[in-house]
Amino acid sequence: MNSILTNSSPIYGDEVLKIFVSVLCGSILGFEREIRGKSAGFRTLALICFGSTIFTICSYVLGVDANRDRVAANIITGVGFLGAGVIFRNNISVSGITTAASIWISAAIGMLVGIGAYELAGISMVLALFILYAMDYIQFWIDYRFQHRDYKVVLNLVESSLFLTGQLGNLKLKCTNIKVLRSGGQLTWYAQISGRGDRLEVFNNWLLNQEAVSSFEW
Repeated sequence: MNSILTNSSPIYGDEVLKIFVSVLCGSILGFEREIRGKSAGFRTLALICFGSTIFTICSYVLGVDANRDRVAANIITGVGFLGAGVIFRNNISVSGITTAASIWISAAIGMLVGIGAYELAGISMVLALFILYAMDYIQFWIDYRFQHRDYKVVLNLVESSLFLTGQLGNLKLKCTNIKVLRSGGQLTWYAQISGRGDRLEVFNNWLLNQEAVSSFEW
């Protein structure tokens, strides 16, 4: 086997080192996902990165000089199936997209290690960790400052719907996509409200204290 690697791919080498480096890179990425309790964690990302490196090595060992990417190109297809398996939809929300992207980048790093681009693999891993860990706080701040909620408010009095928009104006909340339906003596008010999280909570508490509000949900 060593003679095959040496004769068919003289510009590559250190295959054993590549395997261990890929396991290390995948484990580091997987550790971040594991401590957050995600479905694709420590072992999963380590295996994906490790497997991508092996397939990349097989690609240039089995292929000719003009067609070294024939196996490696299919890694992307296989990773796509794995990523789709961790994406779930719950009503109007979708979860698992970041974990699927982690699988994708783990495979990409494994391919970089497989061709011996250690420097690019290292830089990519550092940037991936920065995006997954450090930028999580930035995303939390953005989500807090610019929340979007779909409200359904059931009112007992038909003529009492205008006081909702007035309160939203007082709290400096933006209201769009308003739809009002009347059924008997009740009015159902639908709207998308956006703004700061603390102001939305104040609006919720205000709704709870209004006698005209029969029920609401978001």
